[in-house]
Amino acid sequence: MRIRSDVWQLTRDHGDWPQVLVAYRSAVRAMRELDPPGGGPPVEPRSWRYQAALHGRNRPDGLPDTQNGWSACQHGSWFFLAWHRMYLLAFEMLVQRFLDDDEWSLPYWYAIDPDDPAKAVLPPAFRDATTTNTLFTGERSPEMNAGQPLEGLDFLGPALVASLADDTYTTDDGTGSFGGGRRDRPAYSGGEQGSLEDAPHGSVHVLVGGVITDDAGTPLRRGWMGQFDTAALDPVFWLHHANIDRLWQVWLEADATRTNPVEEMAWRDTRFSFPAFDGGTVSWTIAEVVDTEALGYRYDSVKPPSALRSAGRGGLESLQPGRAQARRPPEVVGAATGVAMASDATTTIGLSARPARGLESLDEPRRVLLRLEGITGSVCAPVYNVYLNLPENAVPADFPDRLAGTISTFGVAESSVRGREQEGTGVTKVLDITDLQGRLAAAGAWDAQAVSVRFEAVGPEAPAVLGDPGRRPPSRTADLRAARVVVVRA
Repeated sequence: MRIRSDVWQLTRDHGDWPQVLVAYRSAVRAMRELDPPGGGPPVEPRSWRYQAALHGRNRPDGLPDTQNGWSACQHGSWFFLAWHRMYLLAFEMLVQRFLDDDEWSLPYWYAIDPDDPAKAVLPPAFRDATTTNTLFTGERSPEMNAGQPLEGLDFLGPALVASLADDTYTTDDGTGSFGGGRRDRPAYSGGEQGSLEDAPHGSVHVLVGGVITDDAGTPLRRGWMGQFDTAALDPVFWLHHANIDRLWQVWLEADATRTNPVEEMAWRDTRFSFPAFDGGTVSWTIAEVVDTEALGYRYDSVKPPSALRSAGRGGLESLQPGRAQARRPPEVVGAATGVAMASDATTTIGLSARPARGLESLDEPRRVLLRLEGITGSVCAPVYNVYLNLPENAVPADFPDRLAGTISTFGVAESSVRGREQEGTGVTKVLDITDLQGRLAAAGAWDAQAVSVRFEAVGPEAPAVLGDPGRRPPSRTADLRAARVVVVRA
């Protein structure tokens, strides 16, 4: 049984360059030597850029390039976790062959560890800018490459805990889930993101990618990790996704009542294929990858964050009220359309004061959700904090108790482009505001007639340049917006 280990534990125990990363660097170098010189399209399936293209590669017009099985990554649906597990496993098998070492295993980078903020720093092996280090890239946040921690740990840690507290793997009623919304067929960008896909998955992507600027400091584009079509070019991508894969296991083991949707054929029987070292492909159905030990590996730790462990089962229910009860049809109690989500933008949503017929007779607690539908844009910040009912002219940071949640913008630009592989209608995110609504009501700060929603950017607003990296969007004006922002009782 191979063990995937915490890269920072290995680094702390064995110096700045643990052997697993020395070997990884050698494999990355060997794979890059198979890429054609001059930046032409990759042709060798074992090469570095070909492997990255499996995740995403754009044509000059910004649409995903799907030749050779490229741009096959699954986002915004219940296929997200399973596809990336297979992608990592196939990649790991390639590295083992390059190294002639069947025991080599991907380490994982637990970038947002609520119990150890020191792990939010990029491991030293990825920051060494010497020319022989194939784990370094300048197409990454300069702050991360300088050894600074991820921005926003004070709210990203709680966002991770909230994701792990989400008891439901998938839904089709828009009330949020851990693993993503149901879909009949795979999609490059499905639209309905699960809570884990947003935090910490998307947050780490966009914050590590950062913003690449010119000499005058003008934002030009996002770094590699910030876009679908370039993310897997950064060697740290694979360690980040090993941690996302681990958190799937953490979620399962945190509560014995949790299950994957293995009874649903559209999920269980879906198959994905990847290039094999000696030619041909390796492939799995999702049913074949739900058990990591059956695949030959496990993680050195699947212990959940202490904030989740200390809550116990009852604490999980208090974080997500009503999840243990029978699900009821959700009720929209207020909505606003065409909502600008740029920094400092505020919108007011009118609420229905009278509940739907029969709702008042239900005994079980009801959750209150804020659903952000159809988020689109090409110029935006990496992450946005969402606040409710801030006083007029308030500084959001002065009211952490009114933070409804955090959303990342990873994948928003790609989901805004219409093509055969996606509808172009953006992504949807759901925040559970039950606890916040209760606190506001208790403090007399909740108006039954209306709720105000404010968005606060974390990091600079910068363009996502889809397709040719030299191609710039016509405008640098922040354009992030939601087709609809809805308050839902569920």
